Amino acid sequence: MKRLIVAISLIVTFFTLDAQNDTLMTIAGQAVTSGEFLRIYNKNNSVETISDKKSVEDYLDLFINFKLKVVEAEALGMDTIDKFQRELGGYRNQLEKPYFIDLSIQDKLVKEAYDRSQYDVRASHILIMVGKDANPADTLMAYKKIEKIRNDIVSGKTTFEEAARTKSEDPSVKMNLGDLGYFTVFQMVYPFENAAFNTPVGEVSDIVRTRYGYHILKVNDKRKAKGEVLVAHIMVALAKDADTITAKAAEKKIGMIYDKLQKGEKFEELAQLYSDDKASAKKGGELQWFGTSHMVPVFEEASFSLENKGDYSKPVKTDFGWHIIKLLDRRAPQTFEESEKKIKDRVAADMRSRLSKDAVLNKLKAEYGYKLNPKSMDEMYANINAGIFSGEWKLESINKLKKTLFSLNDSAYSQQAFGIFLEKNTRTKRKEEEVKVFINRMFDLYVENELKAVERENLPNKYDEYRYLLQEYHDGILLFDLTEKMVWSKAIEDSVGLAEFYARNKEKYMWGQRAEAEIFQAKDAKTLSKLKKLLAKKDAKGYSAEDILKMLNKKDSAAVELIAEKVYSKGDYALLDEANETLKFFENPDAKAPIYFEKATKLVFIDKIIPTSYKLLGEAKGQITADYQDELEKQWIKTLREKYPIVINEKVWEVIKANN
Repeated sequence: MKRLIVAISLIVTFFTLDAQNDTLMTIAGQAVTSGEFLRIYNKNNSVETISDKKSVEDYLDLFINFKLKVVEAEALGMDTIDKFQRELGGYRNQLEKPYFIDLSIQDKLVKEAYDRSQYDVRASHILIMVGKDANPADTLMAYKKIEKIRNDIVSGKTTFEEAARTKSEDPSVKMNLGDLGYFTVFQMVYPFENAAFNTPVGEVSDIVRTRYGYHILKVNDKRKAKGEVLVAHIMVALAKDADTITAKAAEKKIGMIYDKLQKGEKFEELAQLYSDDKASAKKGGELQWFGTSHMVPVFEEASFSLENKGDYSKPVKTDFGWHIIKLLDRRAPQTFEESEKKIKDRVAADMRSRLSKDAVLNKLKAEYGYKLNPKSMDEMYANINAGIFSGEWKLESINKLKKTLFSLNDSAYSQQAFGIFLEKNTRTKRKEEEVKVFINRMFDLYVENELKAVERENLPNKYDEYRYLLQEYHDGILLFDLTEKMVWSKAIEDSVGLAEFYARNKEKYMWGQRAEAEIFQAKDAKTLSKLKKLLAKKDAKGYSAEDILKMLNKKDSAAVELIAEKVYSKGDYALLDEANETLKFFENPDAKAPIYFEKATKLVFIDKIIPTSYKLLGEAKGQITADYQDELEKQWIKTLREKYPIVINEKVWEVIKANN
């Protein structure tokens, strides 16, 4: 993505929707409309942060240069190579996604999810299990069973709790009697969530189908969401089936820890010392933030009941052992604005997103005149057997089937075409199910794929914005790849050309007058005086700055500090610039070192004045390379302008200038 942003920033493409179809120019015989030019120009001049806004006259040359590069890239066949096609295909896939989602439905789902996130629901359920791909007979049997259970509850023949205990096929019913505790949005499969949030408290829901089977729910309570808490805990582990002696020992240990807390010992230290949750013990018992239904109910209830930061609970027993819980922080449910992006992402990844996708598919079926041939479908059922689940089914078994299975407008999709799709997608073994159910599911997928394929081909014709953006990516990738080849990489790799460019332009890369300086900090004026005396003997005695520091810091290691030592240009160091304002050594070509400048207990010692000189290639390679790239680009553009004819429609150009 980064490389494409670079390219797009070069062409700065923006496509408004009021394009004119008048031909503004032709480049290498290719027509460019005034609308295309104005879209790109308006982009450049509509961004508020742009300080260098250009007139249409100024921008025309930039636009022509951009188009010339794209024409050259296409002439070189760069738009046909696999690398380009893969990269453009990736961006195209991203561009297409919004067109296969009904945004109005998506927005409703996001708002629905947010509204539900503000509440917790406590519900019990009864489950009669049946696979999502079960055959019709088994499905009907399961439905009749759950229907009778519901009727018995509603009529008063039995209670929900008794029916859950005796009839539910949820394995957890033995522990919870069907009571699932509190939960909120995204914590249950979507159909189950719908039933929970749409059923009034105290009532029994309609029958609900999920991938697990058929359910009925009884909503026990609804409450405002409690948000999230951050807690720490001290845990004494105890297995559910522990013997009496072990259980009493654990209870005694947690009591001992609680007594220590009561006497003022620190929670964090006790957690590190005694907690059996070793992962959290290292952090003083701290756990991650959590909300409703993320902890066992007893632990969750105890955590949320703590009112003030720093409060801790009495010992609490769960299926995992004993806990003492301390409240570290609490946060309320987020606002819609704070949570919108996260909820959108979760909706997109959740099964509920299928609603918006199905709405688009149904619209496309109507738009493209989808028509199924049921008799042809019946023939497919008759000629496909359970071998399809073992990978043994082959296309040859339907060689005689050549009828149209369905059509989209004037395009017919044959039994053979669907057979090829089936063979390709059933080469490995899979769980057996009702053959007809499996074929229907695969057929729905096949139709979806073909509808999307037709729509993809038509997107550029149906949606101007899509067409413009796809062209933007197309041109951006080409522009980046070709410019990298002809300019950026060439300037970096062409060491001979770079050296020749430097030799021709050395006068552009000059050092101004510089100073070889050392800047010291002394602890007091007396020490500063000693420093100056030693510096005066520096050349005569052959002292280095390190030698002088050793002498001055022999008794007191903090007597003098060397703050900085290097060759400085004007503007490199504030204290050196201050010294120059007083002594004017940068402005004086005849200035001679050594030069001293004192400020409080700081000393600037200028050991040498270096006259104006050429920068070496290595010293200014970044700037020289950038300038060489500019030269290469200018030469390249000149070549392209000579290679490809450019014809401006002056009449259209005058209209553009007059209105912009």
